[in-house]
Amino acid sequence: MFMDKEITEKLKKKSFILQKASPSTILLLLFALICALIPKAESYTNVLGTALESCSGPGMARTGFMRDGHCTEVHDDRGSHHICIDLSSTSGWNFCSVTGQPNWCESSMGCHENYSQQCPVEHWCVCQWAFASYIQNAGGCDQIQDIVCEATNMVALTAYESQASSSPHVAQALDCLKSRCAVPSTHSVEGDQPVENGQQNPPQLSSSDNAPVVPSSCLNS
Repeated sequence: MFMDKEITEKLKKKSFILQKASPSTILLLLFALICALIPKAESYTNVLGTALESCSGPGMARTGFMRDGHCTEVHDDRGSHHICIDLSSTSGWNFCSVTGQPNWCESSMGCHENYSQQCPVEHWCVCQWAFASYIQNAGGCDQIQDIVCEATNMVALTAYESQASSSPHVAQALDCLKSRCAVPSTHSVEGDQPVENGQQNPPQLSSSDNAPVVPSSCLNS
């Protein structure tokens, strides 16, 4: 009974503090709570099986759905932006033009080290399903820009492997990712990654050309 009274008094004190807190303080507390619930980048691995590295770096625009430089996401990111590609590389077709997007690939955004300044978009987290479309429309794996394997989330590889048998375009993306990144053949997809948002289904195929349709959530990364 004594413990019940003690707990009740503590709850009353906390309630009183919240009632007296300013709106900005409450928002700050809510923001801190949300941040605590977001999976940390260090809890993920890349397609090589090592710790997921930052996609963007100094001198580049800061990427990531959370704009923390990493190819991770939360529930609001339905585009599954897990693939880190080097948009400044000249080894393949421009990602934006091939996937039918405005050319933000050659634009400038907030810098990785200082978001108040502007830096060129270089290494960028792109939607894994847009990436599959990119390979298809560019004409194959040897026609795309460079992949930054150390910063490409294993979640993408896992999603591709789970869908490859039912989609030739996803299978092509899987083969490309494995080839470009020299993914170890011993890789296993079972239970080594945090579940993010459940949006791991590939885009529907177009009835006209049988190529992947890039979802609107994948556009303008």
